[in-house]
Amino acid sequence: MGSFEILRALGCSKQLEVVLVMYEDNARKINAVIDAINPAIAQSIIGLGRLDSMFKVHERLQKNAWVGVLGDRALDGQGFVEVPFLGRPALFPAAPFRLAFMLKRPIVLMVGLYRGGNRYDLHFERLCDPSGIDRSRRAAAVEEAMQLYAQRLEHYCREAPYNWFNFYDFWDGSAR
Repeated sequence: MGSFEILRALGCSKQLEVVLVMYEDNARKINAVIDAINPAIAQSIIGLGRLDSMFKVHERLQKNAWVGVLGDRALDGQGFVEVPFLGRPALFPAAPFRLAFMLKRPIVLMVGLYRGGNRYDLHFERLCDPSGIDRSRRAAAVEEAMQLYAQRLEHYCREAPYNWFNFYDFWDGSAR
């Protein structure tokens, strides 16, 4: 929802490292454009589906980086939870939430909404803090966090519908 690049720019202006965890195969064309403009940006992307991906995430978190994960993509169509979204049941991947719970890191919704010209509205909302959640309650807490995520994402989709970028049919499950 919105622009990850504007969030990265904010991080740079505040001297914070902002990293995006993503499936690079899903974004080859945009990555080629970004790489042509600024090859250093590649250092702020952690590609998923590799043996060392989670080690890199953990390493960046240990260095106090902000790690962003796209909350509507999954690898090999596994681990989805159905939640209400825009009036219909929708499948969202549980992996980003499970990862945050395993690492006991707060889940923060970060949204950069384009408002025209050079104007963006940036929103940061702490959805939950898994640090105090007992392992026996983890699965239920993950589902609660995912429902809250879907509710807040729906709020921003209604506020700025042209900022929700999906280059596949979200409702038919083709990205899964």
